[in-house]
Formats: sequence, structure tokens, C-alpha cells
Amino acid sequence: MRLDRKNIVPLINGLQWSTAIAALITGILLAATYVQLHIHEPLVNGSLPDFALLTDKSSSGQNLRDEIRALDMLARKAYFTSVHQIRTGTIIFFAAAAIFLILWNIRTTLFPAPPMPPGEKISWWRRQAQSAKAVAITSGAIVFIVTAFAVNHKYQLASTLLNKRDTVVDSNKFTQWWMNFRGPDGTGIAAFANAPIKFDGGTMAGIRWKTETPLEGFSSPVVYDNKIFLTGATKDIRQVFCFDVNNGKLLWKQDVKVTGQPAPKVDKETGYAAPTAACDGKNIYAIFATGELAAFTLKGKPVWAIFMGTPDNHYGHSSSLITANGLLYVQLDEYDKGKLSAIDTKSGTTVWTAPRKILSWASPILINTKNGRELILVDNEYVTSYDPATGKQLWNEDCLYGEAGPSAAFGNGMVFTANEHAVAAGIDVINTGEDGKPVKRWQWRGDLPNTASPVAVDSLLFLAAATGIVTCINTNDGTTLWTHLFDRGFYSSPVVSGKNVFLFDRNGLMHVFAAAAEFELIASSPAGEPVAATPAVLDGYMIVRGEKYLYRIDGI
Repeated sequence: MRLDRKNIVPLINGLQWSTAIAALITGILLAATYVQLHIHEPLVNGSLPDFALLTDKSSSGQNLRDEIRALDMLARKAYFTSVHQIRTGTIIFFAAAAIFLILWNIRTTLFPAPPMPPGEKISWWRRQAQSAKAVAITSGAIVFIVTAFAVNHKYQLASTLLNKRDTVVDSNKFTQWWMNFRGPDGTGIAAFANAPIKFDGGTMAGIRWKTETPLEGFSSPVVYDNKIFLTGATKDIRQVFCFDVNNGKLLWKQDVKVTGQPAPKVDKETGYAAPTAACDGKNIYAIFATGELAAFTLKGKPVWAIFMGTPDNHYGHSSSLITANGLLYVQLDEYDKGKLSAIDTKSGTTVWTAPRKILSWASPILINTKNGRELILVDNEYVTSYDPATGKQLWNEDCLYGEAGPSAAFGNGMVFTANEHAVAAGIDVINTGEDGKPVKRWQWRGDLPNTASPVAVDSLLFLAAATGIVTCINTNDGTTLWTHLFDRGFYSSPVVSGKNVFLFDRNGLMHVFAAAAEFELIASSPAGEPVAATPAVLDGYMIVRGEKYLYRIDGI
């Protein structure tokens, strides 16, 4: 059957120009929406959070703060609705542009324009063909512009979500719980000032409950929504546990087995379950010395499990996990082939990977600087900052030596590092140098930690060494304020709650001393067994992992 140009071409032309007009209108609307969204983006515009912070410092009532939170929530809902519209509109735009180009190609292929005799004027069909080419070029330009908008907006959205702290809506949700190693952002600062000071593990005075852990491990407890998450492992078994925070009852346990490869050799003081798990309010994530990484719902249902590769180091893997805004950060340091990975928390797929060539056993922390959020890692030579959104290295400083176990600390705009056989250093990330890079303000030599991470509060930095010496340093100039020798050394990291520092020695004796420029011992309380893990400090109680038991301490 012969195609009838007279009947078919007008139909194709009508569809062709309809899709062209639809693509053009959609492209204009997308561009306008993008510009408007960029100008009025609530995640960048800090007015509402600033108002909320002002009300916290004023005498205004709770009602005003609640109204500001409600307005902020509405603004954010409108924002993400616009983001969804941009994504949907982009799909419509590409579909319309693609249909237009396909129809144009069909018409010009099936019904090519007849050759023009010399001297004859350009026919209507030739003008149509030339117009189609013009529209095709225009459509291609719009495709490029909208794609650039979409890619740029996606990047900005990811960076904004990671770099802008949500101080109005969700901060309370994530600071009232202990969701990763050393609490909020991994810095060792509790959100509450009422941690229990005295208890007795021998008589159970001040201890609400005590329950045996199913498997051994040096990982610290993670607490969210009245659930405690813990890991344990042997050479043959890796498990994640969930306990009830009110009575210590084991709610569920799940095996983690991703690979059939033999378990690596590890040091007895590291074991197979040294890394602390992380929680994002939806799932719990756990990694082991085998390189097996798994996610479970809060009720214990498996979500995904992946094999990161068997870590090649001589003590065993101990770097803990931390998560923020849909990404799980995994520090997997090895000899010459380590990596920092950002894993999508929903799917377990890798979003980005940054290479790392120097070994360590420390854990990442997240900090807020004038440039936004930064992911801080240390290794046996450097402290390094990464962009949490992309994995791009922002800066690094050569200030470490030996075998780095302690993580970095952060306070008053400064990053602090310390490691045995090296120095303690104070790096200013706010008042940067002329090149915009952080400046090392001071370094300190003395008794340094080999496992316990430092903690900084106000203008004070506290170091807990394996020798039993605790040192307080002035963060402004790196001078020593005081030192105190305890009977036993420390593996557990110090935690600050209110005006006090809480620190378990290796025998399980918890020392509480003032977070002050002069040493003042407030109390020492025995757990009754060795403690190497760092406690989780909540509202009026703490969760402590001992060598064999898990405790809830409410205090006397």
C-alpha cells in the first residue's frame, strides 16, 4: 500500500509541532521554577532557623518556637514539592523533545522534499523542512540548558542537604539519641547534661538492668527510639543485636554472612566486631572485620548486605560507621589501597569512592564549618577533610605518626588530633590562611592516647592515654592546664555531659571529673568488669558495654 503524502504529512506535522510546543513550554516553566527555587530555597535561606535560635535565647514561649517550626516545615514541604515538579517536568520535556525529533525524522525519511528547479522560489515544504531543522537545533539547546539546570540543581541539593544543619525540624530527633560512635556527629558531646555520676556494679546500686551479650566485641552501643543496637562476632559468626532500652531484653538478633571467604587474622584486642554500628532513624548499619556490611530495619528485617572487600591490616578493621542525609560513610583503610565510600542507605549501592593510601584504625566525624559540612578522617600521617556530598578532598594536614587509633575531635572552630608517638595538634578551620586552607595553630607533645579519642568542649581538650594519664589542654594556644595519673589506662573514649567528663578505664572504673581548667575528681564508680567500649549517654542514663555484659546505668 502506497503512503499518501496528502493525508499523512499533515497528521505528522500536527503531532510534530504539538510536541515541539509542549517541549518549549515545559522547558520555559522548568527554567522559571529552577530560578525561583534557587532564590527562595529554604535549606539555604537561614532566616527561619535563625529566628528559632533567637527564640531559644529569648524569653518567648514555646508556642512561638512551635509556630516557627511549623512555618519551616511548610516551607520545606513546598520546596521538595517543587523539586519533584522539576524532576517530573524534566522527564516530560525529554519525552516531548524525543517524540518531536522522531516524527521529524520519520517525515523527512518517508516524504523527502522534492528537488527545486533552478530559479524557482522556495516551496512551502522546503520552508517546513528548514523550520524543522531550526526547531531541532532550538530543542537541542533547550535540552542542554535544562540538563545543566537539572544536574546543577541535583548537585546543589545533595550538597545543601549535607552541608546545612537542620536546626529547626530534625536536630532534636538526632541529638536526643546516640546514633553512632561517640554520639552526635561522632564528637563525644552528649546532648544532655544529666548523665549519672555514681553507681556500683557490685551491688547493682544505680544500675537498672544488666544483660549478657550473645557474642564478644569491642563495638560501642548505639541507641535510637528506645532500642539498643550492638554487634558481636567470632571468626565464624557475625551478628547484630537489638535490646529493649527499658528492660535489657533481647528483641532480635540477625546473622551477617555475605561472603564465604575465610575471616582475616585479627589482633585479640581488636577482634571481629570492633567497628560501632550507625543508625539513621530508619535502618541500622553494621560492618565487621571481614568487610561485610549489612543494613537491617529497626525491627530486624534485612534490607541489603554487601561485601566491601577483606580489609588488609595487621590489627583488624575497627573504623566505625557514620551516616547523614541518606549516605553511609565507610572508612576502609588498608595498605596502599584503602578507600572512603559513601553508600546509599536505601539500596546499598556506592554513590562515590575516594581513594586512601595510608593505614589507620580511627573513625570519621562530621563537622560544621563556614564552608558547610566536612567529613574528617585521620590516618597514620594526615588529618584529611572531604566533601560529604562528592568525596572531593578539601584539605589535609601532616601532623600524625605511628598507628592512628584515636579519631579527631572538634570544638570552637578547630579540629584536634592526637596519637601516641606523634603530637596533639590544633587546626583552625574557621580562621583560615590567605590560601583559604586551615591553619595548624599549635602542636603539643606529652602523654598521648593510642586508642581513646580526644574530646573538646569550650576551650578545653581532654586526652586519655593508655598509661592512665589524662591531660587537659588549652585549645587557644596548646598549653597544658593540668595532668592527672589514674591507676589504669584507657581504651574507652571520654564523653562530655554538661559540665563533666565521663571516662571508663580498662578495669571498668568510671571516673567523672569536671570539664574545667583545674582538675576536680567528682566520683569513681565500678562496673565490675573491664570496659573498652565508649558509653552511649542519653537523657539521665547511659548504656555501657562491658567485657561480657550490657548495662543501663541510671545512677544513685
